[in-house]
Amino acid sequence: MKNWLNRMLYGLLPGKCILCSAATNRYLDLCLNCETDLPRLPNPCWQCGLTAAEGQEICGSCLIHPPPFSHCFAALEYSPPVDRLIHQFKNQRKIMFGKVLATVLSEQYLRHHMVFPDAWIPVPLHKDRLKHRGFNQALEIAEVLADTTQVPVNPRACRRITDTGDQKSLSAKQRKQNMKNVFTVDFPLNGETIGIIDDVVTTTATVSELTRLLLKHGASDVQIICLARTPVTSRSGST
Repeated sequence: MKNWLNRMLYGLLPGKCILCSAATNRYLDLCLNCETDLPRLPNPCWQCGLTAAEGQEICGSCLIHPPPFSHCFAALEYSPPVDRLIHQFKNQRKIMFGKVLATVLSEQYLRHHMVFPDAWIPVPLHKDRLKHRGFNQALEIAEVLADTTQVPVNPRACRRITDTGDQKSLSAKQRKQNMKNVFTVDFPLNGETIGIIDDVVTTTATVSELTRLLLKHGASDVQIICLARTPVTSRSGST
């Protein structure tokens, strides 16, 4: 749905906050007070999205061991109440919660970026997981970003050919090993800058593996855009 139509509908039917249930008096089902209170990582590193030292754009870890992607942008920190909203979005099919968070993401992204990727690629789900869930949460997020930025979504550029299952109990090293040869790219790239879309980035195992594959198949640069980034002290996210 286009932004202008969204705003018109909310003018006729005012929004109700998904957190406090109060009337939002705006075009979003999230009141301004609750949006302001959402947790965010302080001074995020431009490259990995985790907190960097005060006054630094790149954290020490990325200076020593840079990830394969050039930039990671997360709207929020994966902590209460964001973790609950994302869980309900993914596992209880509360699509509106995801759309609200994706709108917050897209508005923050526009405030921090003047140049966009050439295409958005949502992290693909394995066909069995997609059948069970009924939708790909990364694609839902990507469609909101596409509407805001006018950058096209290419959901068929790659596929997930192996179902890795739930990775929450795995260490970073185990997740990295678990992601080997999980994806395949179906369309060659010709120097495009790609924005990978996901809901939560935790150890970066998933997005790093997908980044390396996209670069191998012709992408000139890969960036990561997600709803939330899991802080180092709490590793219970997804990718």
